[in-house]
Amino acid sequence: MESLIGTDPKIVFAFWLGVVITVMTVVMLTVILIMRQLVLRRERNHARGVASWRRVLMAGPNEATAQVPTLRLRDLSGFLEAWNEAHEPLHGGTTPYLSRIAGEVGLEKQLYRILDQRGFHKHLVAIIALGHVKNSGNFHRIEAFIDDKSPIVSLCAARALMQIDPGRAASMVVPQIVRRHDWSQGSIATILQEAGGDHVLSQELSEATLQAHAEIAPRLVRLLASVSPEAAAPIIRKSLASSTDERLISTCLQVMSNPAALDLVRPLLTHSRWHVRMLAAVTLGRLGVAGDEQRLIAMLADEQWWVRYRAAQALMKLPFVDAGQMRQIQQAQTDKYARDVIDHVLAEHHKEAA
Repeated sequence: MESLIGTDPKIVFAFWLGVVITVMTVVMLTVILIMRQLVLRRERNHARGVASWRRVLMAGPNEATAQVPTLRLRDLSGFLEAWNEAHEPLHGGTTPYLSRIAGEVGLEKQLYRILDQRGFHKHLVAIIALGHVKNSGNFHRIEAFIDDKSPIVSLCAARALMQIDPGRAASMVVPQIVRRHDWSQGSIATILQEAGGDHVLSQELSEATLQAHAEIAPRLVRLLASVSPEAAAPIIRKSLASSTDERLISTCLQVMSNPAALDLVRPLLTHSRWHVRMLAAVTLGRLGVAGDEQRLIAMLADEQWWVRYRAAQALMKLPFVDAGQMRQIQQAQTDKYARDVIDHVLAEHHKEAA
């Protein structure tokens, strides 16, 4: 230090600046190392919690009567991962054993505390876990999250509400399906299918479909048909009879399962748009009756290859038409393209049979 006395002030300043920077670097490095150790410790606790609670939650019949361990706070994140994982194969359901564990470890109180905290991941895990608990008293705690700006959080909230009370949740979830374009179609379908054939849900979805504009109607028809084909049938029939929207007509043809509407499908075999003709042919192949083979034979000479191809495939799918009859149909054709497409479909049929 004495050597700095009388030294140029700039040099003194540079010296002390170097000292400060060195000290700050050491402090920052120490903090990083401590934080790293804390993260590693938390990850180890989480992995240990997942492993130990997975064994408990997946216990066999003989172990299921054993005393449930105490849920320590450090194991909570691991328990929740194992808890949600154990429920996924149940497709929205639960078991008496899992319900007993939730009660004995005081799971719901822990989840209430997590919901009061900040954090996307914490909210997500807690909402999913509360849905599996299936306590109707938790309905009001979850419904606030159905309007969350995150599509993932709101979808998880919708699923949890449907798990708890599908009839009550339907009036909240269906309007969100109509309004939110950021919700995944596959996720919505899964949520609705888990709810099964709930009458209130089918009714809500039917009313929304009837009132929907052209942009959203095809999506709702597809969802309704996956939840309740019976509820979808009259809407599909009405749409085929009165709608001029090609997207809606195409969707109805793809999802219809009631042969009673075939009288509205047959006129579409001569529709001006080739993709509608193609889907009408596919529908006849799936649901057609005796006499429909003649209509499909007439389509083998369509100007569009895809229409000819799907018509030939549809013929092969009719239960009263086999490969031998297809050869007879082929021999009766005067159109080269009709004969070629039958060759193509028969080759596919033989390849699949082999």
